Amino acid sequence: MKHEIVSETDMAHDVLGLDDGEIAPFVRKCLKDRSLSSLVSHLNNDLLFGTPAERESAEVALRRIGFI
Repeated sequence: MKHEIVSETDMAHDVLGLDDGEIAPFVRKCLKDRSLSSLVSHLNNDLLFGTPAERESAEVALRRIGFI
């Protein structure tokens, strides 16, 4: 059985792929379904411990959703 592994970097790319007008609704959706904390936690993990590319993506993603 094959399992798809979603890395924290994929989360950053999901955030980076949003248009400017989609950011606020995305954050509201994450608040509503209680996934914002997990998202920010994964992005912070990449920012602190990821490769240079992962760190850069995580930083930009956190900035886009207003956490830096």
